[in-house]
Amino acid sequence: MSLILSRNGHLAPRRIDLFSEVSRELDHAMNNIFGHDFFAGLSKKGRGYPLMDAIRTDKQLVLRYTVPGVKSSDLNVEITEDDQGRLLTVSGFLHEDYLGQENQYQIRELSGQEFRRVVRLPSDLDDKDPITTLKDGILSVSFNLAKATQPPTKTKKLSINEG
Repeated sequence: MSLILSRNGHLAPRRIDLFSEVSRELDHAMNNIFGHDFFAGLSKKGRGYPLMDAIRTDKQLVLRYTVPGVKSSDLNVEITEDDQGRLLTVSGFLHEDYLGQENQYQIRELSGQEFRRVVRLPSDLDDKDPITTLKDGILSVSFNLAKATQPPTKTKKLSINEG
């Protein structure tokens, strides 16, 4: 916590949200690497879930998402096209089973929730046959790098292999 001067000239505490600062820096770095609006469509409300890693090699880009407890039937992975390029959307629903114990809860913060994460894809990816797998709560979407610019994709729903 740091101190700042309030309107009347007195010192007042000011909270510093370190996570927000780090998140802004990460967004800036990813935008520099992958181009403008890498995290397109990500609202502050949904920021951070599902958590994502982006791993790029000379031959492919792998996006990995943490989705513990989510079944492949409750996941939707799509590639869409907008006026600025391609977007990968990972969305789904995490169910919470309560087994009829509704009256026993004193505090209940765990519940079913919908989630959605949208990532702008770099232009040098081949989106013809990405490999999508779900294993041990990790959803992986692997793209080969394209040898030439790919034609636009309108909408393409990806099937998820359980491994």
